[in-house]
Amino acid sequence: MSFEDIVAVLGQAFGMELKVVQDTTVFEVVSDDGSTKVQILLQDSGERNLVLMSADLGEVPPEGRERLFQTMLEANNMFSGTVGSTLALDAASGNARLQRYMPGDDLANNVMGTLEPFIETALLWSRMIADYRPSVDAPMEFTESPGGDGPGLMSV
Repeated sequence: MSFEDIVAVLGQAFGMELKVVQDTTVFEVVSDDGSTKVQILLQDSGERNLVLMSADLGEVPPEGRERLFQTMLEANNMFSGTVGSTLALDAASGNARLQRYMPGDDLANNVMGTLEPFIETALLWSRMIADYRPSVDAPMEFTESPGGDGPGLMSV
């Protein structure tokens, strides 16, 4: 399945028309309660048959960054709080990102089964970053993910 076909399947599943421009498509998802929006980018790597999934999680607040970055790094460890993706900082924008490379064939075989956990994780981290307020005394701990069916995110 080509990248364009993958994007078409995704567009049908979400009920929207997605366009591919320069091997990239960008769309926005909103949480069920409407409180959180995340921009998702899918990019075809071409000959390597890899698709980059990348979500803009919003600006990392200037106060308490060290503690938040520590939490993000711990979540990256063994993907315990990222469901197989990696959290990163885009130095140019100051925004956090959730990113994952997937073989195009794997994504094509299970478009929604692959993207839904990625999108849910992006929405959770986006909300967590937006609501983040540093607290010196607050311990970091794992919490259950929504639905209790996967690895939890860390609370800060």
